[in-house]
Amino acid sequence: MRKNMIWVITLVIMLLFTSCGIKLPSTVKNPGKDVNNEDITDASPPPGETKDDEFNLPDSYPKDILPLAVDAEIIDVRENPASNGLEVVYVSSNDIDTVLDFYEEALKDAQALNTEETNDGYMLIAMMDDISYVIYLSKDAMNPNPKYAGKLSVYIILSGLEGISGESLIPDGEGEKWPSAELPGVPELDGYITQILREDGIIRLELTVNDNSKVKSYIGELEEAGFTFDTEPDPDDDHMEFLAFKDESMISFGFKGEENLVSIEYQK
Repeated sequence: MRKNMIWVITLVIMLLFTSCGIKLPSTVKNPGKDVNNEDITDASPPPGETKDDEFNLPDSYPKDILPLAVDAEIIDVRENPASNGLEVVYVSSNDIDTVLDFYEEALKDAQALNTEETNDGYMLIAMMDDISYVIYLSKDAMNPNPKYAGKLSVYIILSGLEGISGESLIPDGEGEKWPSAELPGVPELDGYITQILREDGIIRLELTVNDNSKVKSYIGELEEAGFTFDTEPDPDDDHMEFLAFKDESMISFGFKGEENLVSIEYQK
């Protein structure tokens, strides 16, 4: 039961979440060496970067202790001032056991390092120098997204860090496009769409908005579009959840003000 709960929590959050890394070749369990046991450090990107990524990790991220795979494609980076925390989500083409070995080695000096097997991967928990480390490795979490299907997802949650600003870290450039054709009659919410998942006629979006004023105006736009609500949304609430109905369609809407994070689930 605990493993099932861990998987559910992981998937929900990931619907919501760089370093001078050492390359993690999928056929080698010794990070820092290639298949011929040759040093590959020179192939690593400059500190604080990954190849072809729009994200840079903030200074609060412990790059020296917990580097990312050199092929990391970062999906999301966000700070959580409530826990002095930081969340990083990335995908990699590396083998899951190779990445597991890498992070267990990186955290070998931590207190009470614990690894648990989940339905499709592993969860690592550790405490070191008053910083809490939680790492989820999943083989299947990204399969519903064609862009990342087949890749390993790595979700890192840190708490107890110094230098957390509380500002959302939104990358430069464009996120996913608003899927207007799949959301008929649903007004577009202006924000950076980090994730779109489709499954069994349900479409789920996660996006970051600049501030809660976007959410306030969006509630009015839903009303103008003909949607009714199960409970009257409070535009001034920093944590908001409601259902909106129109004809035979339904929207599940969630907003986390601390992170300016919006999740939308649409089904018809």
